[in-house]
Amino acid sequence: MPSSDKLNITDLEFDGIKSNLITFLKAQTQFQDYDFEGSGMSVLVDLLAYNTHYMGYYANMLGNEMFLDSSSLRESVVSHAKHLNVNPTSRTGAKAKINMTFTPNGSPASLTIAKNTKFTSSINGIAYNYTTNKTTSIPRSSTGTYIATGIEIVEGKILNKAYTVNGSDTTQRYIIPNQDVDTSTITVKVQKSVGDSDVNTYTDGNAVDVTTIKGTDKVYFLQEVEGQKYEITFGDGAVGKQLSDGNIIFIEYIITNGTAGNFASTFTAVGSVAGLSSSQYVITTNENATGGSDIQSINSLKFQAPKLYQAQNRATTKYDYKAIILEQRPDIESITVYGGEDADPVQYGKVFIAVKPSGNNVFSTATKESIKSSILKKVNVVTVIPEIIDPTFFYLLIETTVNYDPNTNLTDENTLKTNIDTSIQNYLQTDLEKFDQKFRYSKMVQDIDNTNDSIRNNKTAIKYQQRITPSTLNTPVTYTLNFTNNLEKASVSSTSFTGTDGNVYSLVDDSVKYIKAARTTNGVVDSPLVYLIQPDGSTNQGTVDWATGKIVLNSFRPVEITDGTSNIKINVTPEINNSDITPLREQILTYDVNDTESIKINMIAETII
Repeated sequence: MPSSDKLNITDLEFDGIKSNLITFLKAQTQFQDYDFEGSGMSVLVDLLAYNTHYMGYYANMLGNEMFLDSSSLRESVVSHAKHLNVNPTSRTGAKAKINMTFTPNGSPASLTIAKNTKFTSSINGIAYNYTTNKTTSIPRSSTGTYIATGIEIVEGKILNKAYTVNGSDTTQRYIIPNQDVDTSTITVKVQKSVGDSDVNTYTDGNAVDVTTIKGTDKVYFLQEVEGQKYEITFGDGAVGKQLSDGNIIFIEYIITNGTAGNFASTFTAVGSVAGLSSSQYVITTNENATGGSDIQSINSLKFQAPKLYQAQNRATTKYDYKAIILEQRPDIESITVYGGEDADPVQYGKVFIAVKPSGNNVFSTATKESIKSSILKKVNVVTVIPEIIDPTFFYLLIETTVNYDPNTNLTDENTLKTNIDTSIQNYLQTDLEKFDQKFRYSKMVQDIDNTNDSIRNNKTAIKYQQRITPSTLNTPVTYTLNFTNNLEKASVSSTSFTGTDGNVYSLVDDSVKYIKAARTTNGVVDSPLVYLIQPDGSTNQGTVDWATGKIVLNSFRPVEITDGTSNIKINVTPEINNSDITPLREQILTYDVNDTESIKINMIAETII
């Protein structure tokens, strides 16, 4: 125990500080008879305690903000990241591609879709604006038509800001006055003076090796500053060209809503396009809006900045690949990297990079090739071949029977059912839909029970599915599906397809090791079972390994997919004693919001007497 004439300096809470001060004062002969609670001395002690508490708090906060891993203020985290030569990624606008067919009066040689031509789309009842970020010329074809394909439009609004350089003002800063800037859309031009119209376009100095920048190079540097805004700086004459008094800086940029602009699928022009009215053009969607992302969070920045610094602009470990790609592609929602030695089958000399973009399940082939050529080519080890691959999706199928007491339920059954559905979706969206995320059966069951106090219990069954999309129907192809978990026997099923004999079938297993195609009628497997005969006379379509979850379909030859989709859905059940599902490598657990079989909820009123 500390001496009563000594202050306890380890207690920084107000009540503890006040108690320590009173204890100390009571130990002094001058204050032995004071009533500290009822006298004016109590106010003075409160003041001393508050002052000490505040000073301790601010000293603690100051100490925390001095280090990257303990910082809580965004400005502090950004500042520490700058010391590691890392800039946080900004918001990015969702991009879509549209096709347009024009029918102008007369036969002009060409039509021009101007930059900043505006379009609009509605997502969940909210209107978003999209714009062209470049001018497109459409020549008249040899047949006299005017068709533009793959016109890129970006969600957001184009804005401009101008500054005149004042050489005598040493505090002058060139700050973009808006938040939510997509920094990839920034263009910077510098005019010599009001009287000299000579204009030069400056390039982003952060995108090149700083050691290669000469004193005459026209570059600018971008950094995030206070209030999630961005400041543009220029060279000093040694690294980059230095601006002169009277130069005029023109900054053009797009502000965007980030992820909110994803998934737009239909677009309408705002006003005329190429000088033509809406009756003179038709718009169709080439690619839905994807790639919109929000500004990098401080947690993400604290995690990635040390890894980017560690990578030193070269990719030798899987963490290097992750950090370098994510720095330049903020539109990636999730990424995983593994070596070819861990692939199935093994492929030595390769590194596989699986990416899931924001607002979409997969990147286009062109985008994946761009990542390889524009990002990885400069940092990749020569002897290692990088491969950008799509995720393999496991689609969860959840059916739950919920027993509840209507006497304790404050809502009607339909509302309760809706709330349970929301609880399930919240779990799936929060805990899954990214690489390396495991489905935990007990967690989801608990979330269902916790939806409402009236719920007594639930019995929930889990299946999950993979989908195969035949590139050419009526052609034998071998498919390998790796479910990577122990499977329950007699649990394989599928959506229906037409076999080579003209009958409708679905896949089943024989509880031993073989996959067969069983004839169905109106979606129900016939009884007794009738199997599709293979060309070799057998009924085996493939095999299943219950212990590893691997299904192989040998020379699988569906003639037609009967449910109106382009894929066949193959369902399995995880081993009954372990309903957790652990994906591996490029696999992602998700659910299909458009599939009515994804979440099925049965309600049973159970009155407790």
